[in-house]
Amino acid sequence: MARVLILILATLALPATAAAHGPVDPAASSFLARIAQLPPGVRGQVVDGDQRMWLHAASSRTVIVLDYQQAPYLRFSSAGVQVNESSEMFYLNQVPAQLPPPGTGPRSTPHWHLVSSGHSYNWHDGRLSDLAASALAPGATNVGRWRIPLRVDGAQSAIVGGLYYRPSPSIVWFWPILVTLACALAALRLHRDDLDERLARVLASVALSAFAVAAVGQQLHGRPTVSLGQEITLVVALAFCVWGARRLILRRHGWFTFFLIAAVAIWEGASLITVLLDGYVLLALPAFLARAAVVACLSSGLALLPVVFALAERPARRRAGRSGTRPQPPGAPPQVGSEDEDRGAWQPSA
Repeated sequence: MARVLILILATLALPATAAAHGPVDPAASSFLARIAQLPPGVRGQVVDGDQRMWLHAASSRTVIVLDYQQAPYLRFSSAGVQVNESSEMFYLNQVPAQLPPPGTGPRSTPHWHLVSSGHSYNWHDGRLSDLAASALAPGATNVGRWRIPLRVDGAQSAIVGGLYYRPSPSIVWFWPILVTLACALAALRLHRDDLDERLARVLASVALSAFAVAAVGQQLHGRPTVSLGQEITLVVALAFCVWGARRLILRRHGWFTFFLIAAVAIWEGASLITVLLDGYVLLALPAFLARAAVVACLSSGLALLPVVFALAERPARRRAGRSGTRPQPPGAPPQVGSEDEDRGAWQPSA
């Protein structure tokens, strides 16, 4: 049991999954880019904190996004959205990123390729997050201003905004996880089957509730809109919560039901662990509620695991009690008779 808990805690300590352009669908970030100015006929939104820019242009407008070298990168028009394959950003935004070939730049002839028949598109833009590498004065939150140059109907324009920093939340958020686990381990030392089962039911109820709240916040956070995949994932997550709650209410549960609930809660909490590490929460929930849900997932899930192991070993303990022997660890020699019989067989003869 101790080895399993250590393995889970080590997994939680691993960094979040990252790609060449930063974290993939991050749940939180230390930096947040905000738009302060947009040209008429253009709507924009920063996605994933400071990683991506989403842009929508009216079909009556021709909007060209310029890359780092001031060469055309994207073109929004009545025909849809086109990308210039002669732009430096076209190669840098590939997955994995590629080195631009020689001759790529503002003087090269554009090679437009249609990527969408609609009028919206989002892309990674390093100008949003470049300032994050700069040194900040103690207590400063405003990192600086960023600018993405545009041409709107042939006229020079730009999207302008600022980058902001928020420090990590207090480490106190991790204390409930340790306290709950310690309390569960202390309760198990009483060796009361009825207490173990009540404890498992309480922890499972908390885990299901916290998992439902966290799943709603994660899957209803748009980038910039909620995708069909997110909707399907949310339906599956809520269906699992209904299934688990039904088994708890009807008392049709065993140790394996509790194990599934613990595993799902730990997985959800681990996937959102950055909510407890970074200042800005990127979920469809208030920051306090999101952090409370993550803490509840990890607290109840980790505390439920040792209770699950105790429930799983209960049949072996009962069989050992009926036979008058105590369960032995793996590899130990089998017992012959009870302790009284062993003592009686050793009595010396008169």
